[in-house]
Amino acid sequence: MKAEIVRDKKGRRDFLRFRKELYRRDGLYVDNNYFMLKEIFSGKLHFTENMEIYPINIIDGGKTVCQGVAAYTKELPEYIQLCFFESLPGMQSAAELLVSETAELGRKLGCKRIVIGLSGHVNYGLGFLDSHYDEKNSFSSPGNPVYYNDYFRSMGCEEIKLNSYFTHSLDSRLSRYRSLLAKLDRNYEFRFFDKKEFGKYSEIYTDLNNACFTGHRYYYRRQYEDDAEMLKTLFLFMKEDSLIFAFKDGNPVGFIMWYPDYNELAERGEIFGTKHFFRNILRGNRIKTAKVMEYGVIEEYRGSGLPLALISKVYDRLKNYGCQQVETSWILDENTDSNSFCRELCDESYKGYVVYEKEIG
Repeated sequence: MKAEIVRDKKGRRDFLRFRKELYRRDGLYVDNNYFMLKEIFSGKLHFTENMEIYPINIIDGGKTVCQGVAAYTKELPEYIQLCFFESLPGMQSAAELLVSETAELGRKLGCKRIVIGLSGHVNYGLGFLDSHYDEKNSFSSPGNPVYYNDYFRSMGCEEIKLNSYFTHSLDSRLSRYRSLLAKLDRNYEFRFFDKKEFGKYSEIYTDLNNACFTGHRYYYRRQYEDDAEMLKTLFLFMKEDSLIFAFKDGNPVGFIMWYPDYNELAERGEIFGTKHFFRNILRGNRIKTAKVMEYGVIEEYRGSGLPLALISKVYDRLKNYGCQQVETSWILDENTDSNSFCRELCDESYKGYVVYEKEIG
């Protein structure tokens, strides 16, 4: 058994082929990261210009049995990341070799820890699925078999827990906040993303991310170009009212991003891609679940109830899409404010996720 760092086009094609065949064989989850990996391998993403990328295959008997991408950025200098992990079952030793190879790269770069499950930046994904293994994953959420977690737990990794929340019906639960919401509507202005002024609103999104998430685990500052390329991809599917901003006295102070769960357009085992863009156009309001991806409010405005106003604006939009239920994205267990907010408004805690860390000796 050996580790091979992918260094040429053929190696990158083989890397992607293993992933594609694995999802098809498993037949449970939709692969939402295949397209991003192709973009990373193309070398055209601004996001990766300041990253060192090492795709690694673990080869046994001449065949790939396990793989991942080691990634390093000076913006997160403590960590070497192991991203986009995939493996056949029964490959504990292969997973250990992959982690060891990644740790060795990190050691040479001066890293202190390896983080397993961060996809380059938290805006692109965080964590492994840690419950509900028999359900299809929602758009942008991980889907993986339980044995992935068994591999890393057997290595004695530290676990950072995350979870999501679910609401089964869009009932009148916000009505008890009617007077507060009316006050918030008077005190704040709410605007949708305007694609005619794409550059302006993309930069507002970046500035709010950088202002709101300082101190958030694994977050590091985004550049305007990073979010512009991410939003251009997302807007192939989502509409302008999927990104809603709050303004106070003309200044942006908060935002929320949501979209229909586009994985409802895909079959289990599929790679999400261009054909689903056309399915989205043809099927119309057929998606039943909305996904609230992220929200952020500048600290001095959080106590005003602004997060409630933002989720209320999302609920207002869902009526136009045919969505009947809502799932949140992952929330770190240590994020007490967001967890309290979701417990108050949602029906139940839903899927669990986990990120792994390990000291580099």
